[in-house]
Amino acid sequence: MDMASSSSKFDAVVDDRVISKRGDDVEIAEDQVLPEIRPGIEKVVMKKIDLWLVGYYSLVYVFRVIDSSNYSNAAIINLEHGTGIKKQLGLSPSQWAWTLSIFSYSYMIFEPTNTLAMKVFSPSRWMFVLILGWGISACSSSAAQDFKGMMCVRFVIGMAEAGFYPAVLYHMAFWYKPREMPQRIAIFYSLGQLSPAVSGLLAYAIGFMDGLSGLAGWRWLFLLEGLPAIALSGLALWLPDYPETARMLTEKERAFLQDRLGEAAPTGRKGYWDFNSLRKLVRDPTFYTFSIYWICHGIGGFGVQTALPTVIYELGFTTTSNSQLMNIVRTSISFFF
Repeated sequence: MDMASSSSKFDAVVDDRVISKRGDDVEIAEDQVLPEIRPGIEKVVMKKIDLWLVGYYSLVYVFRVIDSSNYSNAAIINLEHGTGIKKQLGLSPSQWAWTLSIFSYSYMIFEPTNTLAMKVFSPSRWMFVLILGWGISACSSSAAQDFKGMMCVRFVIGMAEAGFYPAVLYHMAFWYKPREMPQRIAIFYSLGQLSPAVSGLLAYAIGFMDGLSGLAGWRWLFLLEGLPAIALSGLALWLPDYPETARMLTEKERAFLQDRLGEAAPTGRKGYWDFNSLRKLVRDPTFYTFSIYWICHGIGGFGVQTALPTVIYELGFTTTSNSQLMNIVRTSISFFF
């Protein structure tokens, strides 16, 4: 306990709180953290938040991208054996193109609505639903028997995955200051760029399982790469929803975090809609320039990613297995640059 006195007042510090005397009255400030104590608490609190949000979401994002990009790996797996996905499902080039594009259509439809659902459900519960949904759907791709079946599961995968990325950014906004967000988003997004490399390596290994238990290699690919999402979905139930309700923080840490974020931070109160911020967003020209950039990025980046394994194989100088491995080089380089 520290104390400083003067002729008219004195201050005492008890358990990191400031007790001030004014005349005959004693006043306890609301969890006022001293400047020299603040850095220690801030470091501990931010480490916990980064582990739960950045760490967990980055790991899940790796498998989310795998579950959406493995369709390009499935296109060429075990073609030499006559057990390729197009042959077994009887897909024409046009039908194959539709099974690719239907994922993007459901993404476009459900991405806005999935994000709005976080205003109704808590982040932990909604993330559990999304991750479990695309995990089950990804595994279900292995059971498709024809064009209609594959169209259904691809649509549902897109519907579930659509809400994940924007929901992560929305959830992080409750915990970080605006200037702290870019670094966390960069780590989260960059790790996702390693997913096609991991998927290519898995496709190479799983290709040797062709015929095991009577299943073609592409069926094993969808089944095994969908299971991690199902396993990780359970951890989402323990995610901290909002600073004021976080179970992994102490009462003092919760109070400190809310004070640190300030009144401008979004709130987790149900029924609260900040339409003023929405109006500012619509009037901001940056919103439209970024939208154009993201559309171009999707057409170019995702288009190349989808077609590259087939392009490499059809160059004619390597096998389907080696084509999967050669795809790793590009995605590994993109992680660093």
